[in-house]
Amino acid sequence: MKKLIIIIVVTFVTTFSGKSQTNVYHAFPDSAYWRVDFHHFTPVQVIKNYKYYYHYFMSGDTLINSINYKKINRSYMQLELLGWDSIMAGNPPTSVPGGYVGALRDDPIANKTYFVFSGTNTDTLLYDYNLTVGDTVKGIFLWSYPWHIMVVMSVDSVLIRGQYRKRWNFSQCNNSMGGTYVYPYIIEGVGASTGLIEPLCTYAIDFNNRFLVCVKDSSGILFTSSYNSPYDCNLITGYDDIKETNKFIIYPNPFSTTTTIKTNKIFNKSTLVLYNSLGQNVKQLENISGQNIIIDRGNLPCGLYFLMLKEENEIFVEKLIITN
Repeated sequence: MKKLIIIIVVTFVTTFSGKSQTNVYHAFPDSAYWRVDFHHFTPVQVIKNYKYYYHYFMSGDTLINSINYKKINRSYMQLELLGWDSIMAGNPPTSVPGGYVGALRDDPIANKTYFVFSGTNTDTLLYDYNLTVGDTVKGIFLWSYPWHIMVVMSVDSVLIRGQYRKRWNFSQCNNSMGGTYVYPYIIEGVGASTGLIEPLCTYAIDFNNRFLVCVKDSSGILFTSSYNSPYDCNLITGYDDIKETNKFIIYPNPFSTTTTIKTNKIFNKSTLVLYNSLGQNVKQLENISGQNIIIDRGNLPCGLYFLMLKEENEIFVEKLIITN
C-alpha cells in the first residue's frame, strides 16, 4: 500500500511539474542585456585571429506592421587582435561602433519568438519553443548556412529565479579551436549559447565561434553561462553606442528610486513630462540640457508610465515602469 501511495505521489508531482514548465511562457524581460564574445580564428594558410566583445540591449518599443516589438541595439564592439598575417590577409579588423540591429517580439500563443532585422520589415523566426527531441532546428540560427543540419538531442529545464525554464540541447558542433565539442542550446526567455541572434555551431564552416556570457535585466544577472570571458558580465562601452537617430535609452527600466535617460544627441532647453496609465501629468521637468537625464521617483506609486521628451518640433515617447 505504501509503495502504491509513493508511486501515485511521484506520478502526480512529475506530471504537475512537467505541465507547469511546458504551459508557462517565459517572455524576454524588459530592459534586458546580453553579453556576447565573438572569436574568429583561421589557423591555416592565412592567419586571422581576433576577438570582439559586445552586448545587446533593449531600447524601448516600436511598431512594425502594426505589431509591437522591442527594439534591440548592439553596443560598441571592442576588438582584441590576437594574430594577423598582414601580407596575405590584408588590413586587420577594427573596433565597430554600436547601433540598432533589429526588433524582437514574443508570441506566447504560437510559443515562439520572432525578430525583424534593421532595414527590413520581415518577421523572421528566432526561437521555436515547440521543438521536441529529434526535430530539426530552423530559423535565424542557420540563416547563413541552410544546409547545416542541427537536431534536438534532449529537452530539460534550468532553474532561474525560482522558476524552471525549458532548455533545448542540440547536436554537437566540432570546435577545433579548443579540440573539444560544443553542445549548443537555447533557453526560453533567455537566449542561446551563442548569444541572441548569432548562428549556432558555425566554426567548421566560417571559422567563427560565438559565446553567450550572461543575460542581465533591471534586477541584476538573470543567467550566466559556463563560458569564461575576460570581460565577465560587464557591459562593453565605447564611442557611438547609440547610432539610431533621434532615439534614447532608459536604464534601469523598471526602476525603484532613480533612472537615467541617455540620448544620442545633445538636448537644449527640452521638456520632460511623465504621464501615468490614466494619461495624467504626474511629473514635469523644464529646461533640460545635455545627453544624460536623471529621473527621481519621488512619491510616485508603482505602475506603468509614459515618458515624453519634447524639444522644439521633436517628440520622443517611451514606456517607464516603477517597482518597489
